[in-house]
Amino acid sequence: MKKLLIIPLLWVSLLAAVNPTRAMLYSALIPGGGQVYNKAYVKAGIVVGLQAWNVGRVFYNDAKADDFAKKKKLATDAYYIQYYQDRADEHKEKRTSDIWWIGVTAVLSVLDAYVDAHLADFDSEKERVRLRFEEGKAGLELVF
Repeated sequence: MKKLLIIPLLWVSLLAAVNPTRAMLYSALIPGGGQVYNKAYVKAGIVVGLQAWNVGRVFYNDAKADDFAKKKKLATDAYYIQYYQDRADEHKEKRTSDIWWIGVTAVLSVLDAYVDAHLADFDSEKERVRLRFEEGKAGLELVF
């Protein structure tokens, strides 16, 4: 039911003027949501891909850490006990690193959506500023 509510919400928001706070909130709640709101579909795909990759790595490294912990319990040789412990610790560190990367990509996605929403009307603003040359002088003209 929630999925059915999110999709119309995104379509309605695409028709409205771009609001930086709304873009930021969409990006914080849904990976790539702020980018879709800003009509930056390639960026949204990149964000979703990075988040999915990092989440997949978390699950992979967590499973590997559990596997090596189980092997350690079954091992009888001191060498193998230490080897399995080292591998389990290595995968736990990788899992922690991947969790941090999830946070980093989420924060960068939120910042990107916020800045991109602020710059959404940049092209129309750029057309209001004109460079004028008169009698050997250069000047800027701002049209209101």
